Amino acid sequence: MEIISNATFFLLLFILAGWIYRSWRSLSELKQAPTLKLTESASRQGKVSILIPVKNEETNIANCVKPLLVQLREGDELLIINNCSEDRTEAVLKELGAVEIRSEDPPARSHAKFKYLNTPSTPVEWTGKNFALHLGIEHVTGDWLFFTDADTRHEPGSLNIALAFAEERKLDLLTLLPRCLAHGFWEEVIQPCMMGYMGLWFPVQKINDPKSKVYFGNGQYLLIRAEHYRRIGGHEDVKEAFLEDFALMKKTKETGARGMCAFGVEIYGTRMYESLGAIWRGWRRIFLHAFEQKPATILRCALSVFFFSVFPFIVLATLPQSFSLALLLCVFILVIIFATAATAYAIVRARKRYALFHPLAALVFTAILLDAFQMALLKRRTHWR
Repeated sequence: MEIISNATFFLLLFILAGWIYRSWRSLSELKQAPTLKLTESASRQGKVSILIPVKNEETNIANCVKPLLVQLREGDELLIINNCSEDRTEAVLKELGAVEIRSEDPPARSHAKFKYLNTPSTPVEWTGKNFALHLGIEHVTGDWLFFTDADTRHEPGSLNIALAFAEERKLDLLTLLPRCLAHGFWEEVIQPCMMGYMGLWFPVQKINDPKSKVYFGNGQYLLIRAEHYRRIGGHEDVKEAFLEDFALMKKTKETGARGMCAFGVEIYGTRMYESLGAIWRGWRRIFLHAFEQKPATILRCALSVFFFSVFPFIVLATLPQSFSLALLLCVFILVIIFATAATAYAIVRARKRYALFHPLAALVFTAILLDAFQMALLKRRTHWR
């Protein structure tokens, strides 16, 4: 019994050290990470083409498009690429005033300020999102290409701020991290946790370091110089990638161009998934491909989440109620866990009270990673939509 107690004590000591390191590193990252603010003055030069790929987004598209339309300047354009939607997406676009374009249309029609394109079925060698964006590129002429998703919500003036930020720093690619828009218990609990772990495993400083091999992109907000986009082969060169945002950042770093990841929580937000099933499938796909479908890496991450965020609560439940060093260590660990989780929730503008459910979120996350692990092990295919 004494041996078990000693083993438990040293395990808890190791977990405590791990959480102290995690918290310190996260705070250091935050202090040095670039952040875009709505209060910044913005003066941009280039013209921008906004491209939004959609499939069955009748409930989202209007709320995404309206704030962007009022930000367009002379020479800017907004193109929706409708990838075989089966709902009222096209009807909503027409109600908003979008002009339909076809591949055979004359340039004058193609250069409408607000337009949409219906795509044919996706070829087997492409992912749906990449195919949609690849087709859309032929109908835009901006100096900058801004790829975003229908589930994003953009603040007034945000487009000018992001473009001015990228131009001032002579960037070729800028990707922004959003604030978390969540509704319902599972979204409030799980989404900020997932976003926090993404930040832990893909630290901003390393992403922005040209010498580091760490790369990350967020397809919800990807601003890329048109000349650079064509130079690296565009979406055609990453047509099979389920995380085309990661792939484009990787190619950007490999070519010596300048890519940057920054916090954009003030200028836009996103509600990624609307049910536990969608959360499960979506994050399973993200982490499966973020870790390049490597079973060993995914399993290591699953065990890490369980060991650091679930195991301490199991230990606490099994410890005697009388005072002991192990109990004291457990309390310290739990304080740090909840404080760190609350900080992570606050960063993405989520409700901090849901950080109290961190062990539940971590348990679900462990299961999602294990699901991704078996998919990687069995080489099972994934789908965009």
